[in-house]
Amino acid sequence: MGDVEIDRYALESAKMTLDQALLNYRAKAEDAWRRDTGIGDPCGRTLLRVMVENAVGAALMRVTAEDEDAIVVSAQLLDILDSFTELDVSLSAHWDRDYVADLA
Repeated sequence: MGDVEIDRYALESAKMTLDQALLNYRAKAEDAWRRDTGIGDPCGRTLLRVMVENAVGAALMRVTAEDEDAIVVSAQLLDILDSFTELDVSLSAHWDRDYVADLA
């Protein structure tokens, strides 16, 4: 296994890890947002309920922004991985075994 293959494997692993973490992060944020806060509306607690729901909503907005950033990073990793394939094709197209043998 050459250095390029090791680097490609490391990038593929990093992309899969990022994508899985992104899915988990998104699922937990959605679950927290949809879940009942457990704070009812009896006298004097309405403000507390509104504050908690606002805080959870703000957290979901941050998750959404970070989610978009992670999607960009994942897409960039995919572009890099595609360039490995293009490089392999490019290098193999001009491979001259006789020239390499002459250098030995």
